[in-house]
Amino acid sequence: MSAILKDEDFLAIEQAVKASAAPTEVVAAFDELAALRAQLNRLGEAESYYLKAMNCPHHHRIFAAEPRSYRDLPLRLAEYGCCYRYEQSGELFGLMRVRSLNMNDAHIYCTEDQFASEFKAVNDMYLKYFKTFGLEKYQMRFSTSAPEGLGKKYVNEPELWKKTEDMVRRVLQESGINYVEVANEAAFYGPKIDVQVWSAIGREFTIATNQVDFAVPSRFGLTYRDKDNSNKTPLCIHRAPLGTHERFIGFLIEHYAGNFPLWLAPDQVRVITLNDDAALIDYAQPIVNELRANMVRVDADFSATPFKAKIADAEKVYKQHWVTVEQTIDDRDR
Repeated sequence: MSAILKDEDFLAIEQAVKASAAPTEVVAAFDELAALRAQLNRLGEAESYYLKAMNCPHHHRIFAAEPRSYRDLPLRLAEYGCCYRYEQSGELFGLMRVRSLNMNDAHIYCTEDQFASEFKAVNDMYLKYFKTFGLEKYQMRFSTSAPEGLGKKYVNEPELWKKTEDMVRRVLQESGINYVEVANEAAFYGPKIDVQVWSAIGREFTIATNQVDFAVPSRFGLTYRDKDNSNKTPLCIHRAPLGTHERFIGFLIEHYAGNFPLWLAPDQVRVITLNDDAALIDYAQPIVNELRANMVRVDADFSATPFKAKIADAEKVYKQHWVTVEQTIDDRDR
């Protein structure tokens, strides 16, 4: 068995190699051993992990990871990710405000010429979601900067603020979207759209956002090679169509009062037997299996609970449809 090389032996060989007093084969072996020792030391080092507060910096680094051309734009990076924010305990509120949040976040890098179509496409996607979920009352809140906040609350780029605010305003007007303009509520890096919706009981929620960023890409050194061979900084659109999913689910629970549309209901069908007779259960179970095989979300109640109580329970938990099995085919034949 080979002897383990002690640290003092390693140091002696290292000194000989540095003094050019070691044979060639020893030098080669030492170099290989030194590389392995360095790798082992790295593996043994303590690693630090951090909770991610937002996706933006990571997407910016992906953009910067390789040279970009105007031909690469628009570049859309989406991430269904989890972020963490240490909200104060008094600010936590059910699903509406949490410390661990999930969202379908994306960043769209584009030229100024591409901005209008990209920004409109995001708004159109939001309108499609409203129709899908049956949200009839909504409003887009266009948040702009304020002159007194430049250099303090907002990036001190008055010309860029005016240009991007005019661009957003033009898209909203040309799209015929219902919106209100609110001064001094923009993000620090650019104007934004906050999407406001109202639940069935009239409570207002901020459900999504569509933001323009003309400042942070420059701070991250993001550039692309334009047609004239010059380097230019892209605009960045931050978009989260449903906000955090925790908050959106909380909104839907309140909006539908738990009685979700059939396509959205956690359980779409309940199969109920008249009682717990084995023949009834044998007849009902294949129905459950067939529904599940066809991607229907189904549960079953084959208990001895009185039949009327089973129906009442199904109505209580807002089952969209239920199938009752009262007798088998053989029973009917007899």
